[in-house]
Amino acid sequence: MKTHLRVFAIVVFILVIGCGSASAYSKLDTQSVMVNLDGVPRMVTTDAQTVGALLEELSATIDTEYLLDDFSETDAVTDMMTISLTSVTEKIVATTDVVPYQTIEKASTALQAGERRVVQEGQEGQSSIINKEVYHGSQFVSSEFVESKVITDAVDEIIEVGASNVINGMTYKKAINAKATAYTPYDAGCNGITATGAKATKGVIAVDPSVIPLGTKVYIPGYGVAIAADTGGAIDGNRIDVCYDTKNEAFSWGVQNVTVYVLA
Repeated sequence: MKTHLRVFAIVVFILVIGCGSASAYSKLDTQSVMVNLDGVPRMVTTDAQTVGALLEELSATIDTEYLLDDFSETDAVTDMMTISLTSVTEKIVATTDVVPYQTIEKASTALQAGERRVVQEGQEGQSSIINKEVYHGSQFVSSEFVESKVITDAVDEIIEVGASNVINGMTYKKAINAKATAYTPYDAGCNGITATGAKATKGVIAVDPSVIPLGTKVYIPGYGVAIAADTGGAIDGNRIDVCYDTKNEAFSWGVQNVTVYVLA
């Protein structure tokens, strides 16, 4: 009987020592840690030795990028420590913007000088602006432009304006006062060919190229539309010589003071 009691006591002692050792091992190697993600607390139990190892354990349940606020990943895990994490999220944000229309003015000889007429109403367009926004937790951090897409095109406004520089239904860009004489292809010293190589005929005038460049199209009241295609020894400064096909027409013209309208 005494032998049985001694054996029982030894077994109980071994069990007590074993339980105590297991309890001590548990206390030494397992810690309770509070993890705050964007201020939301979560208690976890871990045997991880470093913060980095703990976060690796939690990676399956933390489905976002994050910033480690108050520790580094190499710091040791201690019982009842609090680790704070801030999530890093990106959002694709689309906004609409107004595309302004352009106003185009066109000179019209059908309108009186200064008169205006809208021939096409302007209409604003729309575009979609795509930006990528970055947030740390709920705090906005930055925005990056991604792309812009046109939703609807703007429509230009077109306005016709009565030109003030209109003569006989033609728009001109400059008016020059000049003394005008007349000649024919048959005058002395003429061979029927102008200084530019064109045929001398009605609609050709001789000019001083420093005043009216050769090739310029002009309108002369009483004569009509003409091209500056010839020169002459007596044609200097604000003086022109208009060409006629007959001597009678040239004599009838005589010498006149005219306004030469340089056409646009």
